[in-house]
Amino acid sequence: MSVIGTWNLTMNSPLGAQTAILRIQEAGGAYQGTLTGKADPSPLEEVKVENANVSFAADADTPVGKMRLGFTGAVTGDSIAGKYNTPFGAFDFSGARAG
Repeated sequence: MSVIGTWNLTMNSPLGAQTAILRIQEAGGAYQGTLTGKADPSPLEEVKVENANVSFAADADTPVGKMRLGFTGAVTGDSIAGKYNTPFGAFDFSGARAG
């Protein structure tokens, strides 16, 4: 399953569900993209894709300020799910491929 595309994410957190848009593309054999929450898009860093598995990091504006988030997930069909790490612990995320 390809991780390339646009994903509508729901991120569970202690402050309730947060939404974000994840965009992943491939250019010149490397993966890149952005994570957009309530603020401007943040570039993805340390993007690794292996078959249907993906991991990346991004700085995100959150209700408690800007923080570094580290994601690890897997794609099944048009769904993505996994965990993201914060300074406050790890939480679940899920999402669906956009249009």
